[in-house]
Amino acid sequence: MKNLFPMLLGILFICYGCSKDESQPPNPNPTEGEEPTTENPEEQEPEMVTYFTFEALTNTGDTDDWVIIHDENGVLLDFKSFEFGDNFEFQVLKEEPHPDNFTITLFNYKNSVEGEMLHTFKSYPNISAESHWKYTSNAGANNDSARDSSTGSFNITIKNVSPKYRWISDRNGILVATGGPDLPGFTGNYTHENIPIYDNPDFFFTIYDSSNNLKYYSIENVSDGDDITLDYSDFKSFDSYLEVELPNTTSTYKLSSISAVFEDDQSMNLSGGKFTSYFFADAEPPSPLKLGYLDTYSKYLSIISYNSDEFLYAYTKFGDRPDEIIIPENKSITILNESIYNYQFETNLDFQMKDVLWEVTEGERYVDLVQTTWNIFSAPSFSGTIGEIPTEIQEAYSNLKIEDLNLTSTSLHLDFINYTDLIQVEFITPELKTYYKPHEYFKFKH
Repeated sequence: MKNLFPMLLGILFICYGCSKDESQPPNPNPTEGEEPTTENPEEQEPEMVTYFTFEALTNTGDTDDWVIIHDENGVLLDFKSFEFGDNFEFQVLKEEPHPDNFTITLFNYKNSVEGEMLHTFKSYPNISAESHWKYTSNAGANNDSARDSSTGSFNITIKNVSPKYRWISDRNGILVATGGPDLPGFTGNYTHENIPIYDNPDFFFTIYDSSNNLKYYSIENVSDGDDITLDYSDFKSFDSYLEVELPNTTSTYKLSSISAVFEDDQSMNLSGGKFTSYFFADAEPPSPLKLGYLDTYSKYLSIISYNSDEFLYAYTKFGDRPDEIIIPENKSITILNESIYNYQFETNLDFQMKDVLWEVTEGERYVDLVQTTWNIFSAPSFSGTIGEIPTEIQEAYSNLKIEDLNLTSTSLHLDFINYTDLIQVEFITPELKTYYKPHEYFKFKH
């Protein structure tokens, strides 16, 4: 019995302990008594949306360059300075309102070695959301015809002619361009000496005579030292002519006219080709002005520039022969609001795109010139508002003088390019840029 009693007492103790543990309530804090942790739940990154992408692919080594963005109401969205190689994604929070369209302004500042301080703004409104721009250099005149040293020269005499203007060229461009005398009814002999010979022995001689006839003569296989004599009766008429009526005006003006033909294996440019017309003068020109064309060629260059005190008309076309060139007369413009920030006007001229210029200039060019220019390009139905330049930029460039800018000109593009095409070629697919691009525009001078 002595041995049994202690055993029974131990069993009762064990049972009591088990009953006590089961009766305890659950611990409301299971981590109580454990080591505290310093880790926090991972924070959620705000979701962003890119509304505009900008790549800087042009040399910025000698300039300060900025891109500035305003919304369609002129409210500043963002701005950044950039260098070559920068790639910016302009973003907003996904839950915030996204700009459907906006205005991009490019600002360029150059302090040249000549002492000039040039500030240039270019604004492009109505740019659609999610646009991706590639900002590149302007195309250069990289296929102009370069000449080696001449291999000789020749002389030519034209008998029985009364030339008003005369031009001699080879396939690579103009060699001789002279004018006068203009003596109706007078006939004489005219000699051109020491006409250089380069790598091509064939030449093209064009004469605009005092009776307003435009004729040509092809000279082939010329050698060094040749003396060539022709009679004007041997000259031929062109296969077709394009006549351009000049405006009736008493104001001072300058007229430029070029027409040229290119062979199939030639790249078209402004200086090459056989010139059928090459007219630069501020004296009274032929009326109507004639451009000559030959059916044996399929590639032409046609240029007219009429620059008066009130306006400039400019037409350039590469390729096909133009059907017509009409310099608008009696065109008018009424300025309703001169402000950069809300420019408005009315005109009786139909157009596809406009380029409006404001500028302020002080000092002397190449000495101490300080200049600010601001061009705004837009479609005819411009609906946006240009915003103010950020204060940080205005303070950084104290000579901007934006408040002193004056409306200088309104250029209305009549043919060949509209605003959508401009944005596409200039920024979306800049590999399509070319120095030799056609255009027709009418510039009102203010």
